[in-house]
Amino acid sequence: MTTPNAPTQRRLGRADELPDGAVNPYYLDDRKWRVSVARVAGKLYAFDDLCTHEACPLSAGMLTGTTILCQCHGCRYDIATGTVLKGPAVRPLATYEVTETDGMITISG
Repeated sequence: MTTPNAPTQRRLGRADELPDGAVNPYYLDDRKWRVSVARVAGKLYAFDDLCTHEACPLSAGMLTGTTILCQCHGCRYDIATGTVLKGPAVRPLATYEVTETDGMITISG
């Protein structure tokens, strides 16, 4: 699922600062919007950082493959598709197109 209010294209940070298996949060629009980027097996995934259940930061959770676990209530999401894998969340997670170009991570939507 992609969110229509995502910026057209936005550089987030240096790609070499995101090792494989890590999740980094980025704060945009004067900290009004949080997006996370994860690197799994060399591939980048971008998604809203806040759990759709009660807005806990997903970047503080545990990443296993493309599944992220929210530390607050145990929700699980597939970061590749935004699909809820385990509730109590019912709304999917917004995901974004993400690329690595010239050493920078860029999202678009």
